[in-house]
Amino acid sequence: MCGVDIADQLRSYFSTQRIHCQTWKPLWHFLLDTVIGNCYLLSTYLPTTRYTCRKDTHKQFRIDLRNALFEHSTRKRKPYTQKTRIRHGTNDIIWAPTERHTLVRLWDKSMYCSACIEAGRKTQVEHKGRRKALSRISPNTTRKPRDSEEWQRRKKPPRTQFGCNICRIPFCRNDDCWLPHIERLNSKD
Repeated sequence: MCGVDIADQLRSYFSTQRIHCQTWKPLWHFLLDTVIGNCYLLSTYLPTTRYTCRKDTHKQFRIDLRNALFEHSTRKRKPYTQKTRIRHGTNDIIWAPTERHTLVRLWDKSMYCSACIEAGRKTQVEHKGRRKALSRISPNTTRKPRDSEEWQRRKKPPRTQFGCNICRIPFCRNDDCWLPHIERLNSKD
């Protein structure tokens, strides 16, 4: 009986129980409290040095457990590599023979075209037609005009997944962006 009383006592000190509508959640919290209490009891028997046992309180054990779980749950940053570096400006050219520079798909996510940014080209915003009846209204459609002009969505440069394989600069697939890059490379030669 003594062991059951201690387990009940440890569960009652710092309980994770909450009021729930689902029937399985109280069982989950009971099992979680039981596991934490058993871990605390086992940790008191584990010697930290050669002749002494752990003397932390139950509360301190739970705080240490929480901190250790949060510390191990953080995602580690990937180390910087030259392959992942992206050159955004068209002036960041890597000088190599022109034949080696090709326009290929480099990225999974689209990026803004560097040549279009420098030339000031913007994409044309297309109106997708009338809104369906009884559909959800977007906040963008309910905005009021600014400065007595009709409000329009901000125009952005075109996005692309393609770029120069050597320079790693994003370019559109059209010739307006790619050919000036090749001409700049030829002028250096």
